[in-house]
Amino acid sequence: MKGIACGFTANIYAKASLDGKLLEKLRSRCESGSEPPAPKRPGMYLHSWTDLAGAVEWNMRAGRGGEYIVTSGRMLRELRGLADWTWSVGGTGLQAARAAAAAGCPAMVNVPAWTAEYDFLLNHEGLEEARGNGKEAPVHYILEYNRNGRANRIILRGTGEFAGGLIAPEFAARLKGSADRFRALLVSGYNAADSPEEAADLIGEQVRFLRSLGSHPIPVHLELAAFFSREEQLGVIRRFKPLVRSVGCNEDEMAELLGLEGALFKLPDAELLDRLGEARIRLGVRNLIVHTHQFAVCVSDGEARKWEPALGGGIRFAAARAATGRFCTAKEIEAIASGLPPNARGVRLAGAAAGMRHICVVPALEVKQVVGTIGLGDTFAAGLLAFAPGLDD
Repeated sequence: MKGIACGFTANIYAKASLDGKLLEKLRSRCESGSEPPAPKRPGMYLHSWTDLAGAVEWNMRAGRGGEYIVTSGRMLRELRGLADWTWSVGGTGLQAARAAAAAGCPAMVNVPAWTAEYDFLLNHEGLEEARGNGKEAPVHYILEYNRNGRANRIILRGTGEFAGGLIAPEFAARLKGSADRFRALLVSGYNAADSPEEAADLIGEQVRFLRSLGSHPIPVHLELAAFFSREEQLGVIRRFKPLVRSVGCNEDEMAELLGLEGALFKLPDAELLDRLGEARIRLGVRNLIVHTHQFAVCVSDGEARKWEPALGGGIRFAAARAATGRFCTAKEIEAIASGLPPNARGVRLAGAAAGMRHICVVPALEVKQVVGTIGLGDTFAAGLLAFAPGLDD
């Protein structure tokens, strides 16, 4: 069985519930005599506890999640003592690789900075690790809260996480030497940068690496991460699109790319499908994948239906993890998925797209009691690539 290769970031997650007690602790650290916290949109720098309170305020008011850079190492160290954190592995590459390996799909993962903590947090079975020589794996602090029945996450991280580069030489050597072992290569991680300028450097590193693979027939999937502005996200796509077969994003990232003021789900069915079709053409990508808790869709420049098994694979992987809060075996995934109903909106959209050659929609599965939401997009990517069509399909 062909596996998947995953890069280019890995980190450690520390998760805590953003309850009233923790909120009080955060607010109590705001500087005495400072201005009331001003709302801070995702993608901004947090220099003080007042800034952090503003970030929490913006996200809770909007009912969304976001990622921020905390410029003070002291703040992050103090944050560690404010809550009871649950520790786990993180990063798109490591999350996706671990999800695939647990389900029986061989996976190789690029780990730029290896730490001994991974030996305690990571089940290595079925996972081939290419380890870099970084000093310390970064820790991302995740504040999770619920609003209107939906879990949201505020991610706080430090600066200079991968100053030595994203790609471990061992990963590059192994992939070049055995590219035919892999069904697909997952590209991610440019959002590990602290600025658009640094992001351009990290993207340049990845683009050069992809070009160095030459004519090896390994399909590449780019997973977006809404961190910088819409214009910069469009720039990311422009840099990668000659080298990738597919581009994936979630509903919030898609709404931002479309320039929507509200949520993607607010669009009527026909308009939603039309806008997604127009987005693929405007972005100039071959296959646009959008994954949400209602549906997964592929908009293609060819026959979209060939992606149906991959969309279904991603949905089943993510649903099983949502229901259990952990990486699942193939047997567990199929057992859990078989007992879950499809999302009603997804069923309706799938019916509307049934006669369309360039659009394929698969309904998401309804998980009544969600145990955890962290890493669901990365787990979807693992299932998507494990069942992705081959180059000849």
